[in-house]
Formats: sequence, structure tokens, C-alpha cells
Amino acid sequence: MTKEICDIQELSSYLKVSVSEIRKLVRSKRIPHFRIGNRLKFDLKKINSWLDDLEAENSKKYLLF
Repeated sequence: MTKEICDIQELSSYLKVSVSEIRKLVRSKRIPHFRIGNRLKFDLKKINSWLDDLEAENSKKYLLF
């Protein structure tokens, strides 16, 4: 069974972005997340869906030009 929930360090490696960049996205509520106590957690299914949405949004921008 694959792991579906990850912490901020694991997400940083998965997305290949810094932990501080992920924290910025969390503060601005631009990335799906939840907390267990004071720990940030991320559902990889929701993260992958979020990435798909970002990709589609960016594709639309290019089609407008």
C-alpha cells in the first residue's frame, strides 16, 4: 500500500521546492493541507489534483495568446 499522507519535508522532496515555499503556499491557502495538532499534513491525492488544476490553468493562459 502506498503512503497517501505526507509531511512538509516529504512534500518538499516530492514537489522539488523548498519547505519555505510550501509554507508560503499554506499561509496564502493556495495548497491543500490540514493539521494534526500543530503539524502540517498533505494528502497526495489532493496535491496531485491541485497540480493538475494548476497545469490546466496555465494551459488556458497560453491558449489566450
